[in-house]
Amino acid sequence: MRLMLVGYGNVGKAFRKLLHEKKVNATISAIVTSRGVMFRDAEEFATEKRLTALEALEEVKPDVVVDMSVANYRDGEPSLSLYLRALSQGIHVITTNKSPLALKFQEIMDTAKRHNAKVGFQATVMSGTPSINLARVMPYVQTIRLRGILNGTTNYILTKMYEGLSYEEALKEAQAKGYAEANPELDVNGFDAAAKLAILANVYLKSRVTINDVKFTGIKGVTKEDIERAKRENSKVKLVAYADRNVIKVSPEMIRQGDELYNVDGVNNALQVETDVQKVTIIGPGAGPLNAAYGALSDLSLIINGAELL
Repeated sequence: MRLMLVGYGNVGKAFRKLLHEKKVNATISAIVTSRGVMFRDAEEFATEKRLTALEALEEVKPDVVVDMSVANYRDGEPSLSLYLRALSQGIHVITTNKSPLALKFQEIMDTAKRHNAKVGFQATVMSGTPSINLARVMPYVQTIRLRGILNGTTNYILTKMYEGLSYEEALKEAQAKGYAEANPELDVNGFDAAAKLAILANVYLKSRVTINDVKFTGIKGVTKEDIERAKRENSKVKLVAYADRNVIKVSPEMIRQGDELYNVDGVNNALQVETDVQKVTIIGPGAGPLNAAYGALSDLSLIINGAELL
């Protein structure tokens, strides 16, 4: 497989390293960054041109586009146009970038289906923990509802508040450890979890929703008094994502002891998929360059082995 890698930050570098370490039968032919495109000459990326991702696509003609660029929730660009162009040419797409799918999931998947191309997006939700790819191994079931903790930053802050820190202290610690951005607004206001929930609802509930359909509230309104009340009631406050056929929302909730989500602490994420047959809960890391890179690598493995994606 010849790959065109878009974005070469920490996740892109981790992905390239995994490709080498795991001896995957794929080669990165070009790397697209904001400065231009680096083309592979033998073992080195020695040739560089000032091209856009769309221009590079026409020159490289890869088998797979791997997008690890920064999300743009305004309109999903330039990744959205890149996906549609690549898929229309039968080129597969793997992405860690949530924004195009959170905004235009159905258009992307319909384009892929029409042109016999595949879209791998495991890393957009819970990184390498198989939240998306779990759906592939659950045939003949009808999903009734989804419920989970989908943002590690807010979960870490709430965990630290439960341990006695103030919101401000917990946020500062999360930033110092790299769990929160310098501007953490997309995390703490619930937006990131809402984007992930929109993607999950399309996969499991076939809901045809976008992030604009998700009602979301973040954790900035959670007070020390809320945390103390939760303790008295043998509960914890968690930012819970929930979707069924009629409701799709993200909001802080009191989770009682005994609930599967109660012990999901720190930066861990969790997803419950309740079907007409059974309820499955998966717990694991939801962020980090290596985890995100592994999520993309797992999609690449499925494509290389000819497996059907969603």
